[in-house]
Amino acid sequence: MTAEKWYRDLFRFDSSQISVLLFVRVAIAVGAPLLVFWLVGHRVAAVAGGATALFVSLCDIGQTRSERARTMAIATLAMLLGGFIGAKFGAETYADEAIIIISAFVAGWVSKSHPGISAVARFTALVTAGGVGMQVTDPVAAVALLCGGAGAIVVAYAMWFMDDVRPDENFMDWRAGVRRAIAGADAGLWFAWCYAGACAFSLLAAKQLGLDNPYWATFTVIVLMRREGVASLNLVILCTLGTIAGVPTAALLAQLSIGYPLVQIVLAATAAALVRLGLALNAGLGYLAFTVFVVLIVELARESSVPPSALVLTRLYDVGVGCVIVLVATVIAGVKNWGRQS
Repeated sequence: MTAEKWYRDLFRFDSSQISVLLFVRVAIAVGAPLLVFWLVGHRVAAVAGGATALFVSLCDIGQTRSERARTMAIATLAMLLGGFIGAKFGAETYADEAIIIISAFVAGWVSKSHPGISAVARFTALVTAGGVGMQVTDPVAAVALLCGGAGAIVVAYAMWFMDDVRPDENFMDWRAGVRRAIAGADAGLWFAWCYAGACAFSLLAAKQLGLDNPYWATFTVIVLMRREGVASLNLVILCTLGTIAGVPTAALLAQLSIGYPLVQIVLAATAAALVRLGLALNAGLGYLAFTVFVVLIVELARESSVPPSALVLTRLYDVGVGCVIVLVATVIAGVKNWGRQS
């Protein structure tokens, strides 16, 4: 498999591999920490555990079970470190921007080194930005994060023995991937700076525009931006449309489940389970489900009773700023590729 193909199809399953067990696996992995930590009164910890379980499940990448479990374990530890740094140091003046920019730069630099390393780095940047934005002070959140990652691995092993649904093989071992990551292979300095710059600009633009939470725009950039320039513009647009459509969908579900947090947990776990299945069919569907999941768990942590119209307008504005920056930055990131092709 070429580097271009695995990067374009990262996180995707062939549609013929979709199974009920795959859906159940992610739903259990995400729903368990959400439910347990919410029941014991730690809402933010519940969000940390559920989100980590989804991200770690998406890092199920490799040719063997041991390699896939190792990638998932590395993802868990990397996200724990990123979340801790974001929450611990992100409240200082200028430190929040610096931490997010550094984590984004690293994710951009290694973005084409190896499928597992690329996924781990991008999700770590996302969790780091989340730690900065949410300023988590509950130490139980770290426990929940570890439980979410470990639970995702345990559930994965159980499902592998029943129905071994595998991602596309990457034909690249970890040692070669690490060497490529250190060298910034096939990504390099230009994309790394474009990626980090887009995250920095999203923070600046969001703050200047007075967004409710400027980190939503940054989350959008971290998740959506691609390095292939015009070649990936159609994919970025499709993912952008899915992300935007996910906001009113999540607002509707949040409104229907107001006063019923257990229902909201079930809805969030269901949305998480649909993420990878959605990606197998269409990138837009996958990102729609991902957006629904993120909005639902954030509202669960906030115990928000914001009217759906206000939630839609606020989040669409936040996410819309990020989407515009992603589209522009993706084109800029492809400038050097155009020069080579011409």
